[in-house]
Formats: sequence, structure tokens, C-alpha cells
Amino acid sequence: MEEILRKLQKDASGHKHKAVRDACVCACETLEAQKGSFKISPSQLRERCLLPLQMALESKNTKLGQTALAGMQKFLCDDRFVGGVSSEVEALEKQLLSQMLEAIRVTPSLHEDLQVEVMKVLLCITYSPNFDINGDSILRIAQVCIETYMSSCHQRSINTAVRATLSQILGDLTLQLRHRQEDGAFMQRLDQWRPAANDPD
Repeated sequence: MEEILRKLQKDASGHKHKAVRDACVCACETLEAQKGSFKISPSQLRERCLLPLQMALESKNTKLGQTALAGMQKFLCDDRFVGGVSSEVEALEKQLLSQMLEAIRVTPSLHEDLQVEVMKVLLCITYSPNFDINGDSILRIAQVCIETYMSSCHQRSINTAVRATLSQILGDLTLQLRHRQEDGAFMQRLDQWRPAANDPD
């Protein structure tokens, strides 16, 4: 993650992108501080490290946007942001999905190429082992997809990417629900079998 932040800081040259550079410095300093005794909550750490990525996307600069989206994909593979179970009960807006969706809220107004990359990030979110896939989460992700589709209805590549993303996410949700149902039915049959198996007669 630090490598992405340093690259973003370097690419964000000129006075126009000073805020992006400052946010990168702050994020890197926070990550460095986490190696010592000073620790902040996972939601605070995500917030500080997502901020420069979000600002880079909102700059509408394609190069910065590509680096930011590459950073978001790395972000989802980094245990410092998504690993382990926190003892902190996070409010909805402080949860991983909410913070990621906030960072990419500018998607409908991005260049077509960046919109396609955002669809990849959404897939990475849903396939993250730390992501709890449920109906509410899917609806919130679908909303981003639909808004992007509506804003770029004349762009074939983004329309295809949005449809493929939604299809894959919904297909995966269906599969998970089917497995849960089958597991539940198996456990029910097991419970029915146990008394008979333990019956001395």
C-alpha cells in the first residue's frame, strides 16, 4: 500500500493536486506509526488511507485515477485494512463496504476506462473473504452499478462491464444462499438422526 501512496504522491504534481500529496503523506505516516505502540482503529486506518485514493479519483485525472483504483484493489488484499476481527463494533458508515463506496461515489462522472476499473474493484470487494455478502450490501453495490450505467448509457464497454459485474455478484450470492440452505437442511437431518443413533434400544 505504501508503494501505491508514494507513486500517487509523485504523480500528483503541481499546485492543483497539493491536497492529494498531503493526504498521501498523512496516510504513509499513519501506516508507519501503526508499526509502533500507537494504534488506531481499523476504520480510522481505512479512512486515512482511502482519502488520498478518493481525492485522486475525484480529481478526474485519468493517471491519478488509475493509480487510485490499483491502490483500492491492493487495499482489499491488505490484512491491515480487512484482516482479523476487530473488537470494535463499527457503525454502518465506518464499515469496510461503506468506506469503499464513499471513496468511489464519483464513479458515474468518471471517464469510461476508469468506470470499468471501478467495476473490478466492486468485484474484489464482494470476493474478499472478509466481506459479509448480504442483501443490503448487494443493493448498495447495485446502486453504484445502476447509476454508472444510467450516466453512460451510450458507452458500450461500460454497459457490458456493469452487466457482467451485476451478473457475477448476483450469481455468487445465489450460490452462497444455496449452500447455506443445503447446509441448514443437512444439519436438520443430522439432528433428527442423532437421537435415534443414541437410542440404546
